[in-house]
Amino acid sequence: MNPEQRHALATRLATLPASWVAGFPLGLDATGVHGRYFKCELRSRYERHGVGSASLPLARLHARRGDGIEVPPEQLFRLASGADGLLKLDRLCRLIHTLNHCVVAAQTEPLLLPVHSRLFDYVQAAHGRTFARMLAHFDIAPDRVVLLVPEGLPQGVLDSYLGEGFGVRGETLAPAPMDG
Repeated sequence: MNPEQRHALATRLATLPASWVAGFPLGLDATGVHGRYFKCELRSRYERHGVGSASLPLARLHARRGDGIEVPPEQLFRLASGADGLLKLDRLCRLIHTLNHCVVAAQTEPLLLPVHSRLFDYVQAAHGRTFARMLAHFDIAPDRVVLLVPEGLPQGVLDSYLGEGFGVRGETLAPAPMDG
């Protein structure tokens, strides 16, 4: 990213409505966009993932405490209190991953983004609407993202995501291995 692009991204990060990410801070450094949640730094990792005959980047959450100890993503998601906390943590992570892929790394291929499975216990309608608004804040089209959702969701949920412009794929992912 050149200095002008970095400045533009920093400005948009600063003007992102705090309510969309529960006021959890987002930052930008030499390695990209990162967030903070319960004294943990949230960063993106990517791995190649087979989708049919293609191989696309799959975003994974990498979280570390201040003392450098890695925290499993599921442990962080258990800390999220209630529906609102879970929704905002999930959106925060997806936003960090998308910004690092589409803006910081300037990748053009679609990004596979997991959606936390507990999200569907709380959200009953308008799936993807707020996340699409968040991406619009950064001029990122939703069609650059393929959301990985649990298999077997009702067609209405899938249609809601598709109606917002996202790609959708039903798939259950194994947890990412820890670095140790």
